Amino acid sequence: MKYIFFFLFPFITFSQEKVILISYKAVYNTELPTTKNGFLYVSNNQKKTIYFTEKISKNKDDEDQEVDVTVRLNSGENQYNYFDYEKDTLFTKDDIFRESKIIKEKIPRLKWTLLEESKTIEDVTLNKATCYFRGRNYIAWYSTSTAIKSGPWKFQGLPGLIYQIYDETKRYNWFLQYVKVANYDFNSENLNFKNKETISIKEYANLKFNNNDELDSKILTKLPRGATIVNQKTFRTGFEIKFEWEEDLKED
Repeated sequence: MKYIFFFLFPFITFSQEKVILISYKAVYNTELPTTKNGFLYVSNNQKKTIYFTEKISKNKDDEDQEVDVTVRLNSGENQYNYFDYEKDTLFTKDDIFRESKIIKEKIPRLKWTLLEESKTIEDVTLNKATCYFRGRNYIAWYSTSTAIKSGPWKFQGLPGLIYQIYDETKRYNWFLQYVKVANYDFNSENLNFKNKETISIKEYANLKFNNNDELDSKILTKLPRGATIVNQKTFRTGFEIKFEWEEDLKED
């Protein structure tokens, strides 16, 4: 893949409206394999970022083709991760059984192990790092020549731009496509969560994996009278399969 950069550093040369747009190709080798385009917007001072994913159109088969996309926070189809580093807060929009939820949590502190191993792609030297996060072991390749600490999904905290990152089973993979200057309004009302209903990361995990009573009630209203639901434990296959408090219980 040929990496494309459309901007020059440093950030302070940009006007107020300009931000950095970093595009990733997200390849999910799941039970239903999916490939998506990911779009990471980074504010000039890197104190705010937002990451979206959208499905790739069927007529865009060339993996090097730049995708021109307009993303909207109020779209029911778009999931996102919004980082506010000044407030140490991460907002994630995700679906739980086809119902959209906004999850609020403190920004996760990823414990990266920086390794001496490196490789070169398209004349760019990439350094290797590893990290365990919520049940999965990840391998990242990053470049210190581009001082952007944010990456796709919830990945952040490395001393350079992430070019490739994947879990050790290659189930979830992200590959850098291009970087350019773009317009984005981080002061948009869509990013004001004061009056929006949110749930905690613990509530999210409980709703998704443990307590489905509310969901069962909704399903029962659509079933014949006298029908019952046999609950089965949800098998965890997503990005996050074990959470910090569950790790703590295991240690105790």
